[in-house]
Amino acid sequence: MNWLFFFTVCFSGLLTGFGAWLIAPDTNPWNLIENFQTGLLVTGVFCGLFSGLVSSLPVIFMERRFAKAGAYWISATSIGLSLTMLGAVIFAIIADFAGAWVVLPSGVMRFFWWLFLSLCLAASFGVLHNSLKIMCRTMMGLTPAFVIAGSSIDRFIHNHLLLSFLFLGAMIGFGFALAWELLKESWLDEERSRLIVFRYYIDAHEFLAGSADECDLTLAEGPPHLFAISEKDGMHVVEALEDEHVIKVNRTALRYRVLVDGDIITVGDRVFVYHSRLARSRDVLPEAVA
Repeated sequence: MNWLFFFTVCFSGLLTGFGAWLIAPDTNPWNLIENFQTGLLVTGVFCGLFSGLVSSLPVIFMERRFAKAGAYWISATSIGLSLTMLGAVIFAIIADFAGAWVVLPSGVMRFFWWLFLSLCLAASFGVLHNSLKIMCRTMMGLTPAFVIAGSSIDRFIHNHLLLSFLFLGAMIGFGFALAWELLKESWLDEERSRLIVFRYYIDAHEFLAGSADECDLTLAEGPPHLFAISEKDGMHVVEALEDEHVIKVNRTALRYRVLVDGDIITVGDRVFVYHSRLARSRDVLPEAVA
């Protein structure tokens, strides 16, 4: 488990809960049926804040690139806010239409609301990363977190507004972090101490590293795009992108290399360890290109 990632995401959840509480009224703000406008506002702010903080705080902690974190914040917050508010409107319409035909117990309606909200927030991360896989992974963590926390709020602590928001945010953060850690496939680890490990998840078709802010891994110096890790035929290959720059894989300077679990990538004085649950043997792989 990566405890820094867990702390960052859970802290993001707590900040989300506190931020949403600041704009919430004294009554239960999650009931769209009885208080649509307030529920819509709180839903959008909560999910937007969570999306933005989860996307930007790791950049601040690990890279200290505030411009990059700001760009991540804006894009993630806008997507999280807009998609969940749209989802809340759709849910309210469906609930109103269904209520005209059949009377469902309030507990059932609340269950479907928390379930639908987790789907909308997971879809926000899927759109943000342009990945159905990330959407499914996120939903596997958010769904039980929303249902458990939401049901607890509805039954026990809805009268304690601040506590309910903090509890919901912490549970959402924990569920999100747990799903990402348990279901990760490939990643880079940079050990800073015995307790602190910077972890960069390789989820997209291409993972870029360089000094540019648009890179997935932004380095302090060097060319804008130094190397890329790409997925080819179910495997990851690392390739240097600058003619005058090479990278070291397992202490050997290379321009191209098929990666397997445990490979060490050295860039200047920074050392990254590649991990993967997909490729673990190089016995049948092509030779590296120096």
